[in-house]
Amino acid sequence: MPPAQSLDRTRWSVVLTVLVGGIIAALHVGKVPPALDVLRIELGLGMVAASFIVSTFNILGMTLGLLAGVLADRIGRRRLVGLGLLSMALGGLLGTLGGGYAGLLAGRVFEGLGFVAVSVASPALLLAATAPNDRALALSIWSVFMPAGMALALIISPWALEAVGWRGLWLGIAAVALVGAVAVRRATAGLKVHAPPVGPSWRVLGETLTRPGLLLLGAIFGAYAFQWVAVMVWLPTFLPAALGVASDTAARLTALVVSMNVSGNLLGGWLLRRGLPASGVMMTVAAVMAACAWGLFSPILPESARFALVLVFSGVGGIIPAALFASMPAQAPSPRHLGAANGMLMQGSNIGQFLGPPLVAAAVTAAGGAWSGALGPVLTAAVLCMIAAGLSGRRAGRPDRVS
Repeated sequence: MPPAQSLDRTRWSVVLTVLVGGIIAALHVGKVPPALDVLRIELGLGMVAASFIVSTFNILGMTLGLLAGVLADRIGRRRLVGLGLLSMALGGLLGTLGGGYAGLLAGRVFEGLGFVAVSVASPALLLAATAPNDRALALSIWSVFMPAGMALALIISPWALEAVGWRGLWLGIAAVALVGAVAVRRATAGLKVHAPPVGPSWRVLGETLTRPGLLLLGAIFGAYAFQWVAVMVWLPTFLPAALGVASDTAARLTALVVSMNVSGNLLGGWLLRRGLPASGVMMTVAAVMAACAWGLFSPILPESARFALVLVFSGVGGIIPAALFASMPAQAPSPRHLGAANGMLMQGSNIGQFLGPPLVAAAVTAAGGAWSGALGPVLTAAVLCMIAAGLSGRRAGRPDRVS
């Protein structure tokens, strides 16, 4: 599936600028975990209610991801990325000025809308700026946007919370989103992408929804995101409660754990370029994540071993998004359906991100506050990830081998 224009050399400045736009979008995910304790105290929230500050961000993504992809194909991917960053800036402002829990949740909805716009429309811009031989590499690099943005937010948030409070943190990241919108628009000016699919939007939806390969990729992303996001969101709370780590140290250690995912993203791209089947790689990774989760949430292991396991959990887990993004173009009905296909992928991811934190919180609460309660939902998601990856490798011969 060649890009819209055949380039002799990849425009890496465009690739990196679009990646920065994705990282800015991911800042809106990573800013919340360090602020949860502050928000719970100031707004009088319980653990489950606080988790919806995270998960409400994903409501529009899990319900409208595919539609956002169709919209990207219709109105233009470049335009939608710019509008998405503007929407995230607006959401940050609304959350700051909303005056309470309801306003904060409303702001998160706008941020969620912007996040899905950026995450759905950006890969098509990357492919348009990339030479054919660099496509798999560029998509693997793109997969780092989420952990890189989250890690950066986790690093700066403790300082910002102490210096300017959570409202100052929200406003600062909103301002960065405005700058990002301008930068991406300028960098991608004149970039040629595929025309929208032929026919009405409902036909594009049908053509995308009837692709079993895309449905399986979305299911894999959802099961992976359920595990990874739930663990990362609650890690700043888990480390002090279960491992006796100081709160400020927990924020820094969480940033380290999240950043490990970037190495997995890059390793995943390298493995796929060497011809390994994506389905087999993802099944193996899901099994490793399950083993790490069992050790992490089981109190029988020493604290140092449990922390080492969460580093492996995040680092190895990063291989899965790289495999998914690299596999997605081959499963799209046509090059013109890239937005819709990526929307399917991101919709699955957002469903997992929405369900993971509150379900893990509910399981821990039902276990009387024991973190071993998290094992049920996390291990279930790991098994579902393995099953979906296995099914994706069985259908249509070997469609998951990325060249």
